[in-house]
Amino acid sequence: MTSPATIARRLFAAVALCIAATGGVTAAGLGSLSTGPLGGGGGAGLSSGTGGAAAAGEGAAALGLGNFSRFPFRVTVSLQTGYDDNVFTSGFVSRGSAFTNGSLGLTYNFGSQRTEIEVRTGGGITYYWDRPEQPGPDYNAFLGLTLKHKFTARLTLDVTSYTTYQTEPDFSLNLGINRRSGSYFVTSDHFKLTYLFTPRFSTATSYSINLLEYQSNSTAGAFQNRVDNIVGNEFRYLVLPTTTLVGEYRIGFTSYLDTDAKATTHFLLAGFDHTFNPRLNATLRGGVEFRQFDQSTGGSQSGDRTSPHIETTVTYALGSRSNISWTNSYGIQEGDSSSSGGRTTFHTGLIAKYGVTPRITAQLALFYQHSGRDTQGGDTSAQDAIDAALSARYALTRYLGVQVGYNYTDLSSDIFGRGYTRNRIYGGIDFIF
Repeated sequence: MTSPATIARRLFAAVALCIAATGGVTAAGLGSLSTGPLGGGGGAGLSSGTGGAAAAGEGAAALGLGNFSRFPFRVTVSLQTGYDDNVFTSGFVSRGSAFTNGSLGLTYNFGSQRTEIEVRTGGGITYYWDRPEQPGPDYNAFLGLTLKHKFTARLTLDVTSYTTYQTEPDFSLNLGINRRSGSYFVTSDHFKLTYLFTPRFSTATSYSINLLEYQSNSTAGAFQNRVDNIVGNEFRYLVLPTTTLVGEYRIGFTSYLDTDAKATTHFLLAGFDHTFNPRLNATLRGGVEFRQFDQSTGGSQSGDRTSPHIETTVTYALGSRSNISWTNSYGIQEGDSSSSGGRTTFHTGLIAKYGVTPRITAQLALFYQHSGRDTQGGDTSAQDAIDAALSARYALTRYLGVQVGYNYTDLSSDIFGRGYTRNRIYGGIDFIF
């Protein structure tokens, strides 16, 4: 059995290699990509025709050799070129430009009877050929970590960490601003400790810390930059071999970095985890959230808010090379203007990967978000956003592949000029070893 010290040394070595792999990019001035309470799900890479680093990282993870591989590292180098018909996501005048993107991604997998680790990291640079207003390139980088460790047969630790620095809006993160608003840094770290008291009853205590900070746009950062600390506890009871009933309480503390605003949110939730068969799983949490603002987010609003809160996840493994993940959420989210202290928002995301043949793989990422009107007297606009990304890869050899992709984004708003439509098409090659 591998000792804890050996596991720690291997984890440290993996992280060091990840940092080294992206060193050339971070040296150019990057922060150090995610899913978590700030966001709504994964799939950032699938919707990034101009953010190829994420695509490289996700693709490498999907094509990894597995936790028990003799060689647990996988490196992806990718080069893409394409055309973007609205580089500034403007609702008034659309400016189009060709672009070129280069990226590097790395994954590391380790597994033992007690510990499973996956590290994903990468970075990329995108250059627009006809963008004199912003002549410099766009940078992006990400680092993801998942860890599962069984201390004993009863006690298990799960860790999920995801960090990104990028410029493109990422609908999978569900941040509230769905247009280009400058480069931003997001990190989301989740820790969960599960203890089995009896064969049927267990608890899961969790802690999450999430940070959002815009680096180069003070207007967005003035009401979006924030840090969230969330503590929760689940009470779980196994009623059937395939069904677990869950009751949960969470409390979240939000501090806004550029103002004195603070918010406290209480969540009372109930639901279930159900396994339909070894390939199909579903989770549901539903209840109510109570949010109290000490001061509004950069505006004049303050006071209490109450909203239903719903979270669902469905995952289906079609086979070794095909899978589907569908997530939904409804609750209070940050608004996209300084006059809004938060709005009820519905967000849904579908991510699918399908192995058409042993050589051809297709991927789809589809996100929809509806933000209702603010009934507290602030931002009274409503908006709907759709982001769709379709890509395909053909493996020429074991290591070399060609890829094509298309992204479509449409944001409609009650406020004139805030909505926009965007189309991106790209193609490229990647080398995976």
